[in-house]
Amino acid sequence: MNLAQLVATQAERYGARQLALVDGEPLSYEQLADRAGRFTSGLQELGIQPGDRVAVMMPTRAEFLYAWFGILGAGAIEVPIHDAARGPGIAYILETTGARALIVDEEHVEHVAGYIDSVEQVIVRGDAGELVALDFASLMANPVAAPVERKPGDPASILFTGGTTGPPKGVVLPHNHNLNLARGVVELVRYTEDDVLFSVFPLFHANAKYMSVLAALVSGARVVINRRFSASRFWEICRREGVTAFNGQGEMLRILLKQPVSDTDRDNTVRVVVGAAAATDLVEQFEQRYDLAVLDAYGMTETGPTIAASWEARRAGAAGVPTPWYEAKVVDADDVEVGPGVTGEIVVRPKLPFVMMERYWGNDAATLDSMRNLWFHTGDNAYRDEDGYFWFVARGTDSIRRRGENVSAWEVERVLADHPELLEAAVYGVPSELGGQEVMVACVRRPESEITAEELLDFCTGKMPHFAVPRYVRFMDRLPRSHAQRVLKPELKSAGAGAPGVWDRESVGYVVQR
Repeated sequence: MNLAQLVATQAERYGARQLALVDGEPLSYEQLADRAGRFTSGLQELGIQPGDRVAVMMPTRAEFLYAWFGILGAGAIEVPIHDAARGPGIAYILETTGARALIVDEEHVEHVAGYIDSVEQVIVRGDAGELVALDFASLMANPVAAPVERKPGDPASILFTGGTTGPPKGVVLPHNHNLNLARGVVELVRYTEDDVLFSVFPLFHANAKYMSVLAALVSGARVVINRRFSASRFWEICRREGVTAFNGQGEMLRILLKQPVSDTDRDNTVRVVVGAAAATDLVEQFEQRYDLAVLDAYGMTETGPTIAASWEARRAGAAGVPTPWYEAKVVDADDVEVGPGVTGEIVVRPKLPFVMMERYWGNDAATLDSMRNLWFHTGDNAYRDEDGYFWFVARGTDSIRRRGENVSAWEVERVLADHPELLEAAVYGVPSELGGQEVMVACVRRPESEITAEELLDFCTGKMPHFAVPRYVRFMDRLPRSHAQRVLKPELKSAGAGAPGVWDRESVGYVVQR
């Protein structure tokens, strides 16, 4: 079973019917099958074999889809890289996975230069500049190749999560995981050929890949994929394209609610928002203002949705109940299940084969640590009510979630460790007024240093994703530590952005360059 075969099968069924509108470019079912098949052939001509890793660093554009399904068609493993990645983070992913090839857009050529020594082939869409590379279009000139047969448990992709206490982890997702996730979403939300899905999430994220693109493919629906989220134009786009569903997050809902109230707010074609992860009052306010339903869900890159709300029994603000393909429970620190109303860690396990990640790539220790006592430990906290509904409470780890993006504290700390005027730095998340978190750093300067917060952020820019550059900077004489000399991040987080002497870049108008 190769996920790329789904593209070929649906192309035979739907032909010239439009599958996607990708940043304004229309793409039919048969066009995707043809172009992905040609890219498969091009990769095979380069010697790419089943099981090889091929990395992709592109913004939202149709060519991303050709590359994604073309890689799968060759039986290779797709390794998407966040298009905001910079510096050592790029090299880390390429070297860790042993990627044989990198597909990159002309927008990012300058960012990957200097970090690609480990790959054999670089393929550039557009102008490669001075980079020695193959032309993306030349691979598309090959004849169409049929997808290579793969097993349900064979890896389809390696998605990197934001690292917290260590390097980012590569989540190995099998073909069957991707397909089951899409089919599960279609079943839960009841998508049909008449639906039009809308995504403003990037194509290197599981949300856009599996819950939007693949869900549309499975159901025969159409998907509108925009490169940017525009709150002021959001509902105009929905009306123009006849959007019936979109995936949302708490921050996104809050931003839309902050738009001026209009007589046309309830005049839209949207029937459902999927996976908002928002508080009860926010969900109720959103549903009332825009005359639609919010179906919440909880999941991770490693698992896909494991807990979700059904149409028949949804409750505003509740994550829902376990999906048909997962078991879930709440446990204490000793992995003993707790009763209703008691907050603990969410643990899950699959009921079907290959619907969860296979492992963390090259990180057996992290894999074993996450799968303890026959359950996958999410690190997130929740409680169950008397009726068995799960209510999300908070991230239980040191993870940072900023406006829909996972920020690697480890990656930011790694960059700051290279600054000659800093002795040490600790990066953590603090609450944001938009919901979610903002990135904050507490750091200790060398005795002779007079470095300013602005200069520190200037140093960060270009060496990490723009959204990872800290908003808050706190200079300290020393960082709090435990008896084992570990930095006490909970103590730093509890002081938050209101601690004495904290500098806020937004309050002074500092703008991070992308």
